[in-house]
Amino acid sequence: MKLTKEELDQMIKDSVKAQVDAIRASGQTLDGEVQVATTADLKQTLMDMGVGYGTQGNGYLVTESGSIINPGSNNRPWVRLSPEMENFANAMKVYIASEGRVLEKVLEEQSDPAGGYLVPEEFQAVLVQYDTEPAVVWPRATIWPMNTDKLGMPKLKQRPDDDSDAFDHFAGVSFVWTQEGGEKTETEPEFEFLELVAHELSGYTEITDTLIEDSAINVMNFLTNLFRRAYVWYTDRTFIRGNGARQPLGVVQDPAVLTVNRQGAGAVVYTDILGMDTKLPSVFESRAVWMCGKDVMNNLRNERDNNNQPVLQQFYHIGPAGIGMKMVDYMLGYPVVRTDSRTYPLGTKGDIILGDWTWYYIGDRKRFTLDTSKHYKFRNNKTAIRVVGRLDGQPAFSEAFVVLDSVIGTS
Repeated sequence: MKLTKEELDQMIKDSVKAQVDAIRASGQTLDGEVQVATTADLKQTLMDMGVGYGTQGNGYLVTESGSIINPGSNNRPWVRLSPEMENFANAMKVYIASEGRVLEKVLEEQSDPAGGYLVPEEFQAVLVQYDTEPAVVWPRATIWPMNTDKLGMPKLKQRPDDDSDAFDHFAGVSFVWTQEGGEKTETEPEFEFLELVAHELSGYTEITDTLIEDSAINVMNFLTNLFRRAYVWYTDRTFIRGNGARQPLGVVQDPAVLTVNRQGAGAVVYTDILGMDTKLPSVFESRAVWMCGKDVMNNLRNERDNNNQPVLQQFYHIGPAGIGMKMVDYMLGYPVVRTDSRTYPLGTKGDIILGDWTWYYIGDRKRFTLDTSKHYKFRNNKTAIRVVGRLDGQPAFSEAFVVLDSVIGTS
């Protein structure tokens, strides 16, 4: 009888689970690693499954992928591992060790998902990974270097969304038609103060010196690039979602941002985006973009305007000399920017935003830096890696953004 990889996977997991359940039933805590099942346990589990011996000769078992198991040997139960099974067994070591509780995030050679895959016997000097979505706020926002923890700047008290005579676009400066020689009405502008306060965003990990020495790639260069991309992604998300408490204030959480109530639950319809366009002050139209996730875009693909034309329109943009052709989405003349996992899910407040992001101010006190130390974990033969950035962000004009609310009804 042959064992499939899936059957062996389930067999080992069941054995581990039984040990964990026994520890919990005894009232003990899972402070350490759960040990792998012994060969005797493995033999008993095989017998319980009705798997007989002698399928390969000398009592060996063979899997479909080509691995050979000797249930009669406690010293060498694995006679030969197929490449597929070798990767699986390495992954299972980590699974077993973390079944109870992950104690520490450490990159080490013995733990393959934590770094061991970087030093196998045969290795192609490339690292397989997918790229995250490109930054959406950083390239559009206005970035102010900060020489101290705080950066302040005066701001005209303007209300670009107010077209009434009571409050115009010039912060209280007004003119009155008077007769020749008549008394002139006093007028002066009103000011506010915009302040950016740097907040710290940090990350930390440890990596064994053995991994650094044996890896076929430059681990430190790889980690620097990985942490940098993660830093940009997390801050980008905070510029949209942040609550302003020891972190930047995101557009969606800004209490002064303009909002529009949606027309129905769990969806974005043509009337919603038309209302958002109407709400956006005209002074912000020229550089405004839509930001939403793929779920919102797919929801809008079936929407039609009053002329029965698709609301979401796609065009192919061709770069200079015909190079760099790509598909660009538009709605009501504004570009649509995909922001998967950074804006909110379909049907919740902030699932779609219309705004001019040049009016989102980022105060950059300390750019992303990665520092290493061989001294902190010297006795453990590990290198400590610390990543730190200090920054702030908030809308300079909240009225430059319109957010679709979760509230249903007329705005």
